[in-house]
Amino acid sequence: GDLKDMTVVVRGELSKLHRKIIAALITIDVHARDIVEELHTENVVSTSDFNWQMQLRYYWQEDEDTCLIRQTNSQFTYAYEYLGAQSRLVVTPMTDR
Repeated sequence: GDLKDMTVVVRGELSKLHRKIIAALITIDVHARDIVEELHTENVVSTSDFNWQMQLRYYWQEDEDTCLIRQTNSQFTYAYEYLGAQSRLVVTPMTDR
């Protein structure tokens, strides 16, 4: 539902900036949907499964009031970087690496 709603919005009257923002959000949502579908198809049921570990994951640390980013055995503190409303590539298995 939400993805279809966003495609209706992006086809409407928008400023150039708003169109870029919504197009980027749609790209991110489609990618997230595809990842969840792949995890389900691959029957990933454990957080130790490599197919789960290779995903970029965000965790809120309430005790430190910060966001951690994890992937495989790496961990970084989210520093609230903002890159602006940039065009995004279509996310494919090749660009996802």
